[in-house]
Amino acid sequence: MQHRRSLGAALLVAASVLSVTCGPGTPGPGAADRPGVALLGNEGWIMGPTSIPDPTVGGYMDAVLDLFLQPASPWFPGQPTFPSYDFAGLVTPNQFCPLVCLPPPNPYLTFAQSIARGTEILQAAVVPQLENGDNVTVFGYSQSATVSTQLMIDLLANAPGGGGGVYDPDNLNFVLIGNPSNPLGGVLTRFPAYPVLSDQPITLPFLGIPLSIGPTPTSGFDTTIYTGEYDGLANFPQDPANLLAMVNALIGTATVHFSYIDFDNLADTIDLGRIGDTDFYLIPQQLPILWPIYQLGDVGKVIGDALTPMLKLVIDWGYGNPGDPFVGINGTDAVGPWAVTAGGQLADGSDVAGFGLRMDPLQMLAGLQYAVVHSFVDPVNDLLGFAGQSPLSDSFVDALLTGYHLTNVVDAHLLGAWNELAVSLNVTEWLGPDAVFNGEPLISLAPMLEMGAVVFEMLNFLGA
Repeated sequence: MQHRRSLGAALLVAASVLSVTCGPGTPGPGAADRPGVALLGNEGWIMGPTSIPDPTVGGYMDAVLDLFLQPASPWFPGQPTFPSYDFAGLVTPNQFCPLVCLPPPNPYLTFAQSIARGTEILQAAVVPQLENGDNVTVFGYSQSATVSTQLMIDLLANAPGGGGGVYDPDNLNFVLIGNPSNPLGGVLTRFPAYPVLSDQPITLPFLGIPLSIGPTPTSGFDTTIYTGEYDGLANFPQDPANLLAMVNALIGTATVHFSYIDFDNLADTIDLGRIGDTDFYLIPQQLPILWPIYQLGDVGKVIGDALTPMLKLVIDWGYGNPGDPFVGINGTDAVGPWAVTAGGQLADGSDVAGFGLRMDPLQMLAGLQYAVVHSFVDPVNDLLGFAGQSPLSDSFVDALLTGYHLTNVVDAHLLGAWNELAVSLNVTEWLGPDAVFNGEPLISLAPMLEMGAVVFEMLNFLGA
């Protein structure tokens, strides 16, 4: 991973220099910024995250193309790629005042104002191309992923023939990374606030963070969403009572969210599945809460590998995942920070935060049994590896997992009988095992968030 770390650091320095010389909307050196150049055919726009208004700075665009858009060969089977597209950089404000601002004479923009201006710029670039019949792919990272989300919502509200121009929505694709509006865990999705007293969008008072945009639409446009595991802005826990998951996510904001162009493990990407027209991919990461320990070399690895199984299990419970590899996502043994049904399928209703996530108790027990065994096996295998010895045999590990296997046998039998009964009574959609155990909260925070929205509206009206 070190070969990309220097790139990330260089981009931050370059962005700081750029902020002195280049305001939002200022053309960069790419074809995207030359008004007289008309893009034809398969075209694409690449935008940067907060603090990088001009994506042509440094090696940012090269890294994006190499990892997410035009790799020399796909990093993992089935990776969506766009080899025939001509991508150019699009300058957007990407400010977050009062925290990240461009100096005068550029206007100071809050996060909400920056997104609004960025959406105008993106729409002005994309819509004429679509109306010209071009295929267009938009890449957004962090703030620009939310800009892309706002554009999608605007275009869906002004469908072809409905006053928004004539174009084919099938010609428009989005690739989003580190998306705060991620429908499966974006922090803006977990804690929305929609207008009650007026039709004006609501922002978080004093910080100007937009709370009314809503999640990225999963239908309408072909979309690919990459999420770094435990990214505190794009992969936020659903249960705020799980304090371990909350702390881990906050640390992940620093260790994961700003590191996407540094990832060197895309080959390990997990395909979470498809909802509507959107493919969801998760890029595995170490637990952010253990990051300091893993910096201690071999000793840190042994300690970290001993702590990870149990910590990961409890943290993943905060996302609605029981942590049982026997029913991993889409028939695999992958478990992680995403909500699943009792059958191991991606839960598509995991959005607003709440309490009492509905998970299969026996699968939670199986996850606990599995974690206990690997809290012993993983560090022992580390020590054996350091000594040049073979790891513990599969048969020995399997023997340790006897209780785990038994729990899964019992659970599978009970779920099967339950499902048969639900089918016979024609109540599967409401009372089947996948409907009851779907990782969603038993108590949603939505009513409380609605009350908070009224308070925020009044504060916004007063200028906060």
